[in-house]
Amino acid sequence: MPLQKVSKEELIKKVLPIFKQKGYHNATMSELAQACGVRNALFYYYFKDKEDLMAEVLQFFKTRSTQKLKAMVEDQDLSLGEKVQAFVQFLEGAYLGSFNGCIMANISLETAFDEPAFLPILKSFFDDWIASMSTLFLHKFQPEIAREMAEATVQDIEGGILLMKLYKDKHYLEKALNRFVKLLA
Repeated sequence: MPLQKVSKEELIKKVLPIFKQKGYHNATMSELAQACGVRNALFYYYFKDKEDLMAEVLQFFKTRSTQKLKAMVEDQDLSLGEKVQAFVQFLEGAYLGSFNGCIMANISLETAFDEPAFLPILKSFFDDWIASMSTLFLHKFQPEIAREMAEATVQDIEGGILLMKLYKDKHYLEKALNRFVKLLA
């Protein structure tokens, strides 16, 4: 295999879809290295071990997603309807392209009891998503109700993603997103 100069961020971006599809336990360092076109040893230059790599992947995904969602809801140039539409388009782009599900939910389900190091990142991702949703719901509801609606909507969307993955049928997520739009119409 020819040696390539690959940055830490490039490695993270290349392994993210593999972890999303195969999960933490089923993805081997050898197959991750092969997908990146590098030797296994390069991972250990940037990451202490596989757990450290997974934590960095989750943090990267969380940071990128949170920044995008926060920017959408805080954009003063967009109406509530435009913010909701941007939110929906972001989620469709992130999840309707494959049946691999949500990496954060997938890894949560797989590792919640045996890899506690991931829990703070996973919880923070969902907390941030709920906070962004709450900001949208505050346009129509009192704070306590807005938070409750945001939690229910995130649960509905994640359930839609799960059923879409299970049944290989996009309509589950599409219906969850349509319910979200109707709540804020």
